[in-house]
Amino acid sequence: MRVVALLCAGVALLAAACAPKSETPVKDSAATAAPPVVDVAAVRQGIEQANAKFIDAMIRGDSAGMLANYADDAVLMDPGTPLRRGRGEIGASFAKKIQSAKVSDEKATTASVDVAGDYAIETGSFEWTVTPKGGKPMPDKGKYLTVWKKQADGSWKVYRDINNSDGPPPKS
Repeated sequence: MRVVALLCAGVALLAAACAPKSETPVKDSAATAAPPVVDVAAVRQGIEQANAKFIDAMIRGDSAGMLANYADDAVLMDPGTPLRRGRGEIGASFAKKIQSAKVSDEKATTASVDVAGDYAIETGSFEWTVTPKGGKPMPDKGKYLTVWKKQADGSWKVYRDINNSDGPPPKS
């Protein structure tokens, strides 16, 4: 009987030793660390400041100033034009636009900014007046969606940009 009791006690100890143990979380592990807290208000403020610089550059006819907001791998999708990829194509498009028309009375209003990691999605609306060379002023308003990407230096640059007018398409 004593052997059976010892044997049962041994099995119980072995079972306890082999039972799964709850894991102790590692506090400093990158895998378990909480994501960094993002100050969305600060990101929005930076985006609105960048937009103000863009508008100022556009009104002054400064294509290089307009391009300063865009990341190297940006994509621009304006209405009525082919997609432009990269700073070279986008810069050439801006230069062509400012040579063919004057923009005035431009306003951009950020409606929302949602931040996820190194990306921020901005939605908003715009109003402006475009006066083609030799043409009449054409007031316009519309909306946009811009994806901003955080750069290695901590700045935010336009990564994807699309906009369109609320008005009817231009007549050909």
